[in-house]
Amino acid sequence: MAEQHPVVERPAERVQETDEFRRSHYRAYDEDGFVKAFAVPAPECATLDSVTAYLCAKFAGTGGTGFDSKDMVVLLGPRIVAVIRKQKDGEPHAITFAD
Repeated sequence: MAEQHPVVERPAERVQETDEFRRSHYRAYDEDGFVKAFAVPAPECATLDSVTAYLCAKFAGTGGTGFDSKDMVVLLGPRIVAVIRKQKDGEPHAITFAD
């Protein structure tokens, strides 16, 4: 019998984000909504490079270990700063948008 993975519960459909939270956190979303947030201020000190590296490393994981190979968008404030896309070979590819 095939191994069954536990169902991963996502946050509520609408995540309340304050303006301060949006300015101080990279936020990742996939087709189903909010995925993960990364704090810019200490102690996390997230950078766009560290965020995209983490999302790519966990891209193919399933059953709560990753992001099920779904395309993602990363925002900081009101701006799209990166997109993580599945390539033809199944590997993730990060496209970043610098000012």
